[in-house]
Amino acid sequence: MFIFILILNFNKMTSLKICCKIMVYLCFSTSLFSQESNQIKLDSLQKVLVKTDLKKIEKIVNLGNMILRQTSSNRQKYEVNFFLSEAYTANSDIEQSIVCLFKAKEAAEKSGDPNLRIQSNGAIAGQYGYLGLTKEAHKYLNYALKEIQNLPDGYSKRKYEALVYMELGNNCINDSLFEKANINFKKSLAVFRHLKDTTELGRYRYQMALYNLGTSYYHLKAIKEAEYYLNKSLTIKQIPNSYVRHYAHHVLGEIYTKRKEYRRSIDTIRTVLVDSAFNINVLKVKVLSDIANNYKCLGDSLNYSLYNKKHNELKNTADVQAWNGLKAVIDMENKNLALQVKHSNIKMYWLIGISGFIIVCCALLLLFILKRRKKERQLYVSIIQKLENDAAFSSQNVVNDEDDKENRSVDAESRYIVSSAVEHNILEGLQKFELEQGFRDLNLSLSSLAGQLKTNPAYLSAVIRAKKGNNFNGYINELRIRYICIKLHENPEYLNYKISYLAEDCGFISHSAFSIVFKKVTGISPSAFIKEASKTHLLNK
Repeated sequence: MFIFILILNFNKMTSLKICCKIMVYLCFSTSLFSQESNQIKLDSLQKVLVKTDLKKIEKIVNLGNMILRQTSSNRQKYEVNFFLSEAYTANSDIEQSIVCLFKAKEAAEKSGDPNLRIQSNGAIAGQYGYLGLTKEAHKYLNYALKEIQNLPDGYSKRKYEALVYMELGNNCINDSLFEKANINFKKSLAVFRHLKDTTELGRYRYQMALYNLGTSYYHLKAIKEAEYYLNKSLTIKQIPNSYVRHYAHHVLGEIYTKRKEYRRSIDTIRTVLVDSAFNINVLKVKVLSDIANNYKCLGDSLNYSLYNKKHNELKNTADVQAWNGLKAVIDMENKNLALQVKHSNIKMYWLIGISGFIIVCCALLLLFILKRRKKERQLYVSIIQKLENDAAFSSQNVVNDEDDKENRSVDAESRYIVSSAVEHNILEGLQKFELEQGFRDLNLSLSSLAGQLKTNPAYLSAVIRAKKGNNFNGYINELRIRYICIKLHENPEYLNYKISYLAEDCGFISHSAFSIVFKKVTGISPSAFIKEASKTHLLNK
């Protein structure tokens, strides 16, 4: 009996253990099934997310945040944040785009996947390049390059190398290094051609490579080659959520404008405005400006005014968005700096000190900008008053090295007195010279002007110094700058011209020489003068 009870109890204990094991297994398997089921649901939501029209930003953000709240996969966090960044960029919200890129980078670092780290660093470099922050873009490209070097030879390595070439080319464009940009874009295109990737993403990259190469040729003034590659990029089958063709149409429009095919240019670039889904304001601003200028060239003042007004209104919005983007960059870089400080176990007061230093620097920078703007306004008002009172801008002599040598040699010969009759004739000649705007001649020199006035350079130099209070070059430069200031003040259309055109119009051979002389004569840069003149014209409307 005792043995029976013992056996019975043993069987009960064994049964209890088996039941417990079964319960544990059932709970564990149920948990696994639940997690697997949840992941399937999240993957389905992600498929819906990436197929959503980029214009529907509210839907995209809601779906994206729903996935991010529930997923435990770092890869999925990376992919969702990356797509959110693209959506924000397509809707001109650069600030949120950058925030999402850094979240994607954080997920990529946690995933341990070198491919994700390469993609996130490359994307940040691209966004920085878009904002014109070339130095910072290079930093993240170098991070990506280090990761690429550790990859085995093959498709992925070649693809990433091509993408880096593309971003290096974009940075070169930002720095006006067009030859280097062209070389990098050629390398990028050669790789994508070799890879023959027929997926949507592969076709997009190939289209972008064609567009980039065409743009670099345009900057190099190789118009035939530029037109070939830009048109070739347009032959690529339409890719959802890709706006490469809009950028290609814009550059083609600029080519047609240079050929004076103004109507064709308008028809080409207007396709950008027709696309209701397209919402990248930086390009829209350029397109509106180009359409307005084309209508101006056609003599259509009504359409010129219409598009110029649209351009000015949208430009203010685009400027705010660009500033928000730069603000986001500062915030993200500060956040990265804080993480580095934490990971390096540096004491907290260093972080506070650095943050305080940044705040002080930003405050000082803001004060500097405000002070500079106030000074620019005062200088502008002073210049306009001098124009209205017909007073001299400055007593400074603005010369270049070659012309200064000519003046010195003439001065050495002109120590004798010029007769009153000769002086009178020279002054009359100079008066006529000023009225006829002879100073706008690009090839003007002391010798050539002396020839026009039928006198010798020594007499002319001596009279200019005695009666105009300046040397020859200072006298000519002030006439040129005075002329262009009057044009900018009295003719609002001049405010839309490029500085290179203004330089040539008043007699300067190069953009840089004009800018230097303008600043030295007036105390303000040409761009600052134009900005202040634009404000004045808007207030007077």
